[in-house]
Amino acid sequence: MYRDKNLLNLAEGQECLFNISRRCWTDEGSTTVACHDNSLESGKGMALKADDSKTVWGCYHCHQLLDQGDLSHEDKKAIFKTAFARQIEEWTKIAESPLLRPWKVEAARKVLDHLGVKYG
Repeated sequence: MYRDKNLLNLAEGQECLFNISRRCWTDEGSTTVACHDNSLESGKGMALKADDSKTVWGCYHCHQLLDQGDLSHEDKKAIFKTAFARQIEEWTKIAESPLLRPWKVEAARKVLDHLGVKYG
């Protein structure tokens, strides 16, 4: 199971990558957290969160829709998949940035290495 607190901390203050709630745009990153995938394929189980490598930055409103909303399982899965592609792009930008704090760059590089994604 991949766990990295620094990776989860990268979400703080970031824009939501789901953008599915009408209230999402009013959030401006103030409630953004790393939202774990809810699928069995990502390691989700009873009382067990998925891998930290299977997270997407999301605001409170979108996170709530994905966790407790009345969207179908297929819709939730498709929304997460699309947002996860955006997340990979964001982690790649961080991994390639010489201007960010080293802990941020390291967290992004570690998760991309774990996922087998090339950067730099």
